[in-house]
Amino acid sequence: MPMKNIFLAALAALVTAVITVACGGSGDLCKDKNIRCEDPLACDPDDGICKCGGRGGVVCREGEVCDAVSNTCLSTRCAGVNCSSKPGTTCDQLDGQCKCGGTGGQICGENETCDPALKQCVKNTDCSTVACPVNEVCDPSTGSCVCGTETCGPGESCTVDANNKSCAPDNCFGVKCLGNTTCDPADGRCKCNGAVCAPGSVCACPAGSDGGTCAAEVRICQPGSACANVVCTGGTTCDPSDGQCKCGGPGGPVCRSDQVCSLTTFQCQGGEQCTLPDGGMKICPLGTSCDPEDGVCKCGGRGGEVCNSGADGGPEETCVESIFSQTCRQTCDPRFQNCPAGQFCYFDTTAKHPTAYCAVNSGTQTLGQACNNATACFTTDPSPRGLFCANLGTFDQPGSTGFCRAFCDTTVPNNQSCPTVPPHICTTIKDAAPGVGYCQPVQTP
Repeated sequence: MPMKNIFLAALAALVTAVITVACGGSGDLCKDKNIRCEDPLACDPDDGICKCGGRGGVVCREGEVCDAVSNTCLSTRCAGVNCSSKPGTTCDQLDGQCKCGGTGGQICGENETCDPALKQCVKNTDCSTVACPVNEVCDPSTGSCVCGTETCGPGESCTVDANNKSCAPDNCFGVKCLGNTTCDPADGRCKCNGAVCAPGSVCACPAGSDGGTCAAEVRICQPGSACANVVCTGGTTCDPSDGQCKCGGPGGPVCRSDQVCSLTTFQCQGGEQCTLPDGGMKICPLGTSCDPEDGVCKCGGRGGEVCNSGADGGPEETCVESIFSQTCRQTCDPRFQNCPAGQFCYFDTTAKHPTAYCAVNSGTQTLGQACNNATACFTTDPSPRGLFCANLGTFDQPGSTGFCRAFCDTTVPNNQSCPTVPPHICTTIKDAAPGVGYCQPVQTP
């Protein structure tokens, strides 16, 4: 190599070394420039910029703050924004406006409301075409009936307490009343102008009514003897005025032998689904009867309810047959009061097939007080629970008045499940499950 080229190469190497030493470069601009960042930002050594997340992080824009946990920039535009005046909407983090669907969503127009489930603006519904249950009103934003701010579900009704509306268990849900009676939501019983008619009675207009027609508020229970010893089947009820089994009870049609009574329309209709290949009829569990439309055993027969057997994991139900109604109720054990919140376990001796079931208490008569129906007894001492209305009678021979007694366990020795002062004895309740009894005061000389 010529001497001149060797000299130039050596000079270039020397210059490079001098520049490197002079710059003092370490590859970390944060250290080289002595950069300090405010918490929670950290310096990025590649470019010496304070970032959220440090090396490889991001620079927060105006209206954003760095979140130290996620190392990401979060918007502060929604701080203090209240979207309650625009139901269904949430704040958009990008611009702080209330939108249907939140960030990136829509701003609803004057005649629109937000459907939070669809995250879309929908036109307001005309409530003039919506009929709502008692105490409920139509919400124009959704077209749904609401009870105050709640939407009542199946088996609930809207109640008013001190001007406050709330959804509560509906005792009349699934109850079908016959013979001009209507269901009383207080106890779920079918009544004639507020009164429960005894067997053999009819809910009818007073004597002298024009053509036998009158308003419901003047109807009364009237005794009749024509139904003595008459047994009706297929969903029909005896009419005390003539002793015939009619579909819908007094005043209803008389079904032919090849017809069945529809408890939905109270009309006689034909059906063969309940007939077995050998010509016999399908046998159903106690309280239920076969619906000829589909051959399914239902509480109330044709058009009735299918009581849950519990096989699907849901609560087991029983069919409760009263004089004027048939309905499915959740089964329970009166000793343990194992019912849903707001309901209590009662044993009903006046049901056609005496049984224990869950219901809302219809009264607050406590221990020793008189009662006139199975769900009238209730106490909160020491905890809310139902009591047994003893001596109330049976389906065929109901008594006029019973007395509230505590449930007890007959399997517990020496009557330890009953009070000892004054002395009581745990007495078995007829037709109840094994072990179920009530505390009967001991008669002392």
